[in-house]
Amino acid sequence: MGSSEPGLIEVVDCLGDWKWRLSNLYWIVDESGKKVRFAPNSEQLDLLGNLHSNNLILKARQLGFTTLIDLLGLDQTYFTENYAAAIIAHGLNEAGKIFRNKVQFPWKSLPEGVRALNPTVNDSASELVFQNGSSIYVGTSGRSGTLQFLHISEYGKICRRYPEKASEIKTGSLPAVHAGGLTFVE
Repeated sequence: MGSSEPGLIEVVDCLGDWKWRLSNLYWIVDESGKKVRFAPNSEQLDLLGNLHSNNLILKARQLGFTTLIDLLGLDQTYFTENYAAAIIAHGLNEAGKIFRNKVQFPWKSLPEGVRALNPTVNDSASELVFQNGSSIYVGTSGRSGTLQFLHISEYGKICRRYPEKASEIKTGSLPAVHAGGLTFVE
């Protein structure tokens, strides 16, 4: 049994722990283009250790906050019934890239046995909807419906380049997050 890979019994026992899931279930593409298991770095661990309902991240490049936040959104959506998550980017092209790389790739890289626990009922270029009634989507706004999770990427850039869009996010998307939900503004 000397393997460093978790055994089936350990995985089943640990599926209820979101911190374990983040560090053991998900695969990402690293800076060099290599598929690797996600392992939170010290800055990401600091955010997770100090998590609040409303999280403002003064973003430094290449620390992996977008990856961490979107993995957390995917994880919460997948393992929580009737959970709605949204990711907002400053443009549709950027939104598509974030969704492909930070949500769909980790989702499709999950072990088949884990994916079979809660299959998708919709898997599009901008949304995953799971059998448990939960969904995660990406767009340029998050106004409609109630959310339990919201990630706003590049909000400073949105404010500077698209003030009307920033106002829409402030008046529509942020209030859509249910009390006690998780909000991340980078």
